[in-house]
Parts: sequence; C-alpha cells; structure tokens
Amino acid sequence: MKSYFINLRIFLITITLLFANLTYAQNSKYSQEELAFMPASSLLELYKQLAVSPVDVVEAQKAQWEKTNGEVNATTFTYWDKALAQAEIAEQHYKDGTYRSLEGITVGLKDEHHDVGMRVTQGSLVHRNDPPKDYADPVTQKLKDAGAIFTIQCTVPELYLHFCTDTRAWGTTRNPWNNKYSVGGSSGGSGAALAAGYCTIATGSDMGGSVRIPSAFNGVYGLKPSFGTVHTDLPMSYFSGTGPMARTFEDMAMMYNVIAGPTPYSPNVMAHQPLPTNYESLEGVKVAYVLGLGILEPTNEVKTAMNNAIEALKKSGAQVDIIEIDFGMDAKELLTNFKKMAFAGPMGGQMSVYETYQDSLTKYASNFVDAAANAGYNGKDLAEVELLIKKMYHLLAEATFENGYEAVILPTLPTSHIPADFDLVDGTVEEDGRVFPGIVGGAYTIPFNLLNYCPVASVPVGLSSQNMPIGMQIVGKPYDTESVFKVAYNYSQKGIKLFEGNNTPSKKVSK
Repeated sequence: MKSYFINLRIFLITITLLFANLTYAQNSKYSQEELAFMPASSLLELYKQLAVSPVDVVEAQKAQWEKTNGEVNATTFTYWDKALAQAEIAEQHYKDGTYRSLEGITVGLKDEHHDVGMRVTQGSLVHRNDPPKDYADPVTQKLKDAGAIFTIQCTVPELYLHFCTDTRAWGTTRNPWNNKYSVGGSSGGSGAALAAGYCTIATGSDMGGSVRIPSAFNGVYGLKPSFGTVHTDLPMSYFSGTGPMARTFEDMAMMYNVIAGPTPYSPNVMAHQPLPTNYESLEGVKVAYVLGLGILEPTNEVKTAMNNAIEALKKSGAQVDIIEIDFGMDAKELLTNFKKMAFAGPMGGQMSVYETYQDSLTKYASNFVDAAANAGYNGKDLAEVELLIKKMYHLLAEATFENGYEAVILPTLPTSHIPADFDLVDGTVEEDGRVFPGIVGGAYTIPFNLLNYCPVASVPVGLSSQNMPIGMQIVGKPYDTESVFKVAYNYSQKGIKLFEGNNTPSKKVSK
C-alpha cells in the first residue's frame, strides 16, 4: 500500500511537470537575456498564449541587474521578491483570462514616482532617509491599475537639477553602452535601467529635457508630453511633466495611453483618447529639419546620424526640408531665461528651502539653490520670459507649422560624449576641435520646455564612434501628439534598431 501511494505521488508530480512544460513549451526558445530585453508588445502576446510567464521575465531582469548594476548603478531601491510574487499573480490572470492592459509588465520608477511603502530620495542626502510614502502617486497608480509590476526605483541627479546622474547620495550612474559616459538626467537611472535590461518600460519626467536627454544617451524612446495631458504634481510649473520611456516606439506609445488623461487628483489634465501604436506611411507628410536653433552646432557624428534618420523618413514617404530657425540666444542666454522662468515662479520658492542644507548638497544643486534663494528673480523676469516664449513660438510656427509642416526634427543632444560625472557648474566638453559649454546637455531640449505645449519625442538614430547612442527629437504642434507618433512610428520601421543584433550594449560594461 505504501508503494502505491509513493507511485501515485510520483505520477501526480510527473503530470504536473508535464502540464507546466506544455503550458510554457516555447519558454526554452528564449534566453534570459532575450526575455530581459523583449518589448512589452511581444511579451503581452506571449503571456496571452501562456508561452512565457511574467515570472520568467522578472527573474531574467533580476539576473541582468545582478550582473551589471554594480558598474551601471542605476537603482536606488529594488523590489525583486515582491515583484516575483506579483508576477505569479499576473500569470494566474493570464490563465483565467482576467488580465489587464499591462498585466505583468515590469516598470522602473524614477526616484520621484512611488507606490505605497516606497521612499523617494530625490537623489539627495537631505531626503536619503525620508519615511516611506503611504500612497501611490497618480501616475504610478494608473500603471498599477493596468497590471504593471514595479521592480526597481531608478537614480536621479540631486533634486532633478542636472542632465547627468551623479550624486553624493547614490554615486555616479554610468552608461551601459559605454561606462565612461553619462546616462543623462534627470531620468538617468530610468534610461540606464532600460538600456541594461533591468525593466521593460520606465517612468520619466521632463522640466528641461529630463525624459529626452536620457532617452538619447541610452538609445531608447521617450516622450515629453504636452503640458496638461499627463498628471503632474506641479500644476503651476507648466514647463514640467511626466512621460513614458521604453526600448521601442510601440511600448512608449502603449505606456503613454495608460498614463495620459486625468486622475481624481489632477486639477488641470484634459481627457485622453488612446492613440494608435502603428500608422500609415508618411506619404505626403512634410517634416522640417531645424538643426541647432541658433544655439549650438552639433558634432559631425550627430549631423551624420541625423542625415541617416532623414533618409529613413524619406523612405517612408516624407518630404524633409532644411528650415533655418534662430531663437536669438546662445546657450548661456538660454540657461538664464530658463532660470528666470523656473525661479521666478513656485519652483524658486521650493528650491530656496534647501539653502539651510547647503553643506549636504552637490556642487550643482548648491549652485541652483543659491540662485533660487539669492538672485532676486521676480515677476518682471517672468514677464520677460513670457514675451520671449510668444516670440519663440511665432518664429517656430511661421517657419514650419504655418507652411504645412506636420513635425519638426532636430538632434536631442549636440554630442553624446559627455562624461558620467560631468561638472555642470564649471565643466566643458571638447569635440571636433570645439569647446561646448556646461549647458551642452540641455541646449536643444530646454527650448521645448519653454514651449511646453508642444509634444516632443526622442528616438534613437545612431551609434557614435564611442558606441554611444545618438537621439533625434520630433516636435509637434501644441497638443498634436498623434503627428509626433506618426513620424516616430515610421522612423522606427525604417531607422536603426538598437537592442537587436550587434546594436546592443556591451556584454561587459568597461570603464
């Protein structure tokens, strides 16, 4: 009788294992690295077919994190055990047909967004030991309601005030493509985590290029939405907003459709109609190429990558013309105007509070805090910038949109070769026999925070001689996100495809 029960037990275990193997029969087709980097659009289909489990992907991305994050340093806090438990629940949702739009998709949260029980440090020693949050911020809640799994929180520059991610609280975040160079900022950890395969999609926010800059540095897709289309905790700071980041256009668009639109706590966010994730060709579509806006000329490698991107757009049917636009200010003047806009309003008051913590701040954060507290920015400065913004948009619209151009393209960065620990206050970058000023990282992005009603995507358009990604911005008319998506989608079909074949970060990140 005893042997009967032993044999029965063996039989039941065998049947269980056979069922599991049948259920995930195709799982052996994919390596852990393939699963870690697989787009959400592909994973969702495999999940529905019960061909891959969300558990497999969490385990694969955890393995990537364990292998390279010691060098990349893209995370503040991790939630792998909790994520694995949530992945098992997501797997069951697929089995019983109750899955949601992002069921089981892993998300890296910028060290700004949070679920219940998570801490937000803002990359600062001042906030390093702040207590856990007792609520989920509205954007995170939307992702959560769609079934997403939060695996990591991602590094940021201190108080989100730099286009590189280097802090006293968390150290330097280094680029998975080339460890010598920056991941960008302020959503730098989000970009690095995507490039290194630690998550499938990630959150970012943008008040001076903070989605687009790290998207360019890390070879991913990112969107700075039009102000008022996605919830922000800064309703009076119209130059800031939250946006999606992903390794593919389709994933970025899918994520935007989830986070866009009002929440119960959004006083100034308009209704959202989901946008398509694929589009017809660009036949008959006019696109304007504006290069450097009179602010800075990009490097030769960036120009070459842009020319290749233009050829890809032409293959999709677009008419691409070079249009000269000069906003009438150099990089230094651009930074001055940005400070006027930011520090003459609520952000100036918020930054002034940190004056008593100067000894704990990084050099760049201290510099901004001192300016906010002591430079005397006021309503007159804000009025001057308001007039400037009207002039800038008039120049842009008259040269492009009013002449039938549906979108404007330009580089995201003048160069991708900016050191990981770049000194924003006193640093310069030398390339092509030229010296770029400290504001080099934001030279092409800040103008569209001044014009923050225009949606802007950054898409990857090449790799430099140093194996660093190069990005292109696609700018639309105010609130015309669909035209931006149409151009971005068509580029994604004809342009360079990173994270495929030889266009991947090094297996071993070298310093």
